[in-house]
Amino acid sequence: MRQDAGEIEEHLRAASDAILLLLTEIGQLEQHKRHIPPGEDRFDEVARSVRAVAQSLAEFTQYQETWAGVATADRDDLATIEQSANAQSMATILERWRAVERQLDSLQPGKPEAIRLFAEFERIRAEYMAAFHTMSEAPAPAPAPAPAPAPAPAANENDPGDRDPR
Repeated sequence: MRQDAGEIEEHLRAASDAILLLLTEIGQLEQHKRHIPPGEDRFDEVARSVRAVAQSLAEFTQYQETWAGVATADRDDLATIEQSANAQSMATILERWRAVERQLDSLQPGKPEAIRLFAEFERIRAEYMAAFHTMSEAPAPAPAPAPAPAPAPAANENDPGDRDPR
C-alpha cells in the first residue's frame, strides 16, 4: 500500500527539524562543558547530557532514513522538507525549543541562567520526542535493509601475506 504524501512529508520534516536542533544542542553542551572543571559534578552531568542528546540524534537519523526509503520508492509527488509543513503540535513545541536555543546562544556557558535553560532545553526535547513518538504510532514503514557487505578481495598468489603459514 502506498503511503500518503502528506504523512511522509510530515515525518521527514519532524525528524529533520529535530536533527538540526539536536546538532545545535550538542554543540552548545560541549561549549558549556569546556567551562566546567572536570572535577565538578556538573561536568559529569553535562557529559551525560551530551550522550543522551547524541542517542536522540541517532534515533532521529535512523527514523529519517527509514522514511527516506519510503519517499524515494518511485515517488515524485513529495515536497522538499523545507517546503513541507510541520504538524501543528510539533511546530508549537519546535517554536519553544528554538526560542530556548536562541537564548542559550546569547548566554555565557556555566552561568546559572545557562544551566536553567539547558534543563528547559532537555525538557522540551523530551516533550518533542514524546510527541514525535505519538505521531509515529501510525504504521511505520519497514526499516530500510542494511547495505550488503563488500565482497572480500581475491587472494593474490604473489603476495606472501596471503599464503598459509604452515
